Amino acid sequence: MEIKIKGEPGTGNTYIEHIENYFPAVTQVTIIREADGTHRKEMTSDNPADSDVLDKEGKRADIIKYVEKTLPYVLYQWKDKYITLWNDILDLPEVARIIYNRGRQQKTSFNRKEVVHIICYLGKYAFDEAGIFEEYNATHIANAFNDGAEKSTRPELGFLPPVPIRKAIEKLLHEKKYV
Repeated sequence: MEIKIKGEPGTGNTYIEHIENYFPAVTQVTIIREADGTHRKEMTSDNPADSDVLDKEGKRADIIKYVEKTLPYVLYQWKDKYITLWNDILDLPEVARIIYNRGRQQKTSFNRKEVVHIICYLGKYAFDEAGIFEEYNATHIANAFNDGAEKSTRPELGFLPPVPIRKAIEKLLHEKKYV
């Protein structure tokens, strides 16, 4: 791998050969620090056809990071499978059509409202209405998402995703033997 440096590199910099999440199409990675102290990566490519794939992968990583905040409330027997389940859910075409388009939501790269609706479904109604949380408490989950502050997430934790998404998730749960 060749490292190209534009401008003066400065001193004390370390260049490593190990790359996590390697995408061959990526020509530039920009790390952006948000006002709330979080970081996100923006990947670009010289080939315009690659931008959709890179954009989707970045949003997928953001979604996984977001749902990981609910791990403290997940039942013990689900802790190891929770993120795998979410990756499988994000692969569903019914989910992908909606979840990667953020719409008018602010401070997010994905459809946060639909993610929260899926969490409501998994938390209250999946698995013969047993759910995968120790106790589905919308206030606690909203606090986890908003770092202690209830915002617009709390009311959305009471709504289910559209029927096609629920059916696709239910089918996935049976096909992959989650139930």
